[in-house]
Amino acid sequence: MATPSNFVDLQAGFYNALVQGLGYSNQDPFQIIQPSPPLPGGDDADDLLWAYLNNLPVASLTQNTQFSGGNQFLADYQGVMSALQSAPNNFQSTIGPTCWAAYQQALKDHEVKTGAVAFRNWALYCQPCSAVATSGASALAAAMLDPIFAAQMNVTPYKPVGDEPVTFSPGYSKMLTLLKKAPSRSFEVSASNWQTDVSKTWTQGSNKGFFGLWGGSSSSSSISGKFASGGVSVKASFDNVLPFNATPGDWYGSSAFGMAFNNPGKAPWMSNNPINWDTTFGKNGNMQRFSSSLLIANKMNISVVSAAQYSQGEQSQIQSNQGNGLWPFYCSGSSGGSSTSASFDKDGGMTVTITSKANVPIVIGCIVLTAGQYLGHEALASKRLIEEFYS
Repeated sequence: MATPSNFVDLQAGFYNALVQGLGYSNQDPFQIIQPSPPLPGGDDADDLLWAYLNNLPVASLTQNTQFSGGNQFLADYQGVMSALQSAPNNFQSTIGPTCWAAYQQALKDHEVKTGAVAFRNWALYCQPCSAVATSGASALAAAMLDPIFAAQMNVTPYKPVGDEPVTFSPGYSKMLTLLKKAPSRSFEVSASNWQTDVSKTWTQGSNKGFFGLWGGSSSSSSISGKFASGGVSVKASFDNVLPFNATPGDWYGSSAFGMAFNNPGKAPWMSNNPINWDTTFGKNGNMQRFSSSLLIANKMNISVVSAAQYSQGEQSQIQSNQGNGLWPFYCSGSSGGSSTSASFDKDGGMTVTITSKANVPIVIGCIVLTAGQYLGHEALASKRLIEEFYS
């Protein structure tokens, strides 16, 4: 137990406090997500929620979504599917090159869904394909029995190959229903009672990409250093916290992806392809980790008291930047679902207050699984984490 000496220690201490406050152990694969803008609903509610699941996490205790490495589940998965060889079939030869090109374009343009029946119904009214509508449907039905071919066809309509956005199930509406029934959580840390040792966490202490005192600031800036080392206490409560689990939509084929994972350096991987097992699942691969569940909070109330004494100039600087969100969650409040404010006492001490409205979800973290765990090789680990949460 100690007072953090710098912002790195403060962030580590907050990680330990949050993990414990949510009912986990700091050896569980929990990751803080920052910044945390509210998800107020609306036409793009599903897309905003699913974007968190589509983002592939780095090996860090903190995931800064603005500093993301750019690895996205759907796009990287499409790359894997393009590097796999499906079992021989006669669908393409049956329909011929002209009809094949028309069918591929129709999939991308959402004029037809995948599957034999959909192909036949579409082909009957498509000039280059009408003559092979029935024979092509039969050949496609046989080809779709191969999980790799089926996966390659099913992912074609989705971005960036097609125009369809990434999907997961369930969506925002179901999530909000579950969130309202989830348990409350709270924790409190005094200025001299921080646990900053994160060496035994799932990243062995690796923590990178987080901001400083306000969103977009550096954790090594002088004002961030003053804040972190001057004595910080935190009191946090959440009316509800939900571990939200969702599965990829029709674009994803777990059988094909599992075959790719379980066969390093051999079929179904194509030989001499720049996308291979090592570039995907290896030490420097782009699909080593997945967000298996999101930790979503409802009606958040956080008070952060800093004992450091801030000059009038520093106070003005902090207040002018509070619109970017302040530590620890950097809720900018741009959508109106949350509020962040900084006030100062006569001695220059600061109190930061962060609140979010009822039924306006805030994503505050996620559970990270390795590719093997995500594919079900260690599914009990995820089940155990959820059971611990609700115990």
